[in-house]
Amino acid sequence: MTPQQQLDQMQALYRQWTLLLPQLQQDLERWQEAINIMQQLDQFYCNGDYRHLMDLEEQGINLNTQTQGEYSVLSEDAIWNALHEHQNLAWQHLRSAIKVLDREAA
Repeated sequence: MTPQQQLDQMQALYRQWTLLLPQLQQDLERWQEAINIMQQLDQFYCNGDYRHLMDLEEQGINLNTQTQGEYSVLSEDAIWNALHEHQNLAWQHLRSAIKVLDREAA
């Protein structure tokens, strides 16, 4: 590879980076939004509100659990699975960050 070809290749990579950076920043904002959502779902699931609504439904109280296509939050394991998926994503993010920050880990 000639010096010019190497320079052109690195310039092209830098251009890709400059185009990708705003998307990564948006991804970070979406990730923070996801954290906020999951904290609220976790609190609902763990603080007794979930169990209370489940008990009411089991007692025959008519609750509309129909959704726009996703599982109802009262369906078995819907929130539990979502929390687990979120945790898996968090671990993936952490592992990726470690590879960036700790060159010995790469």
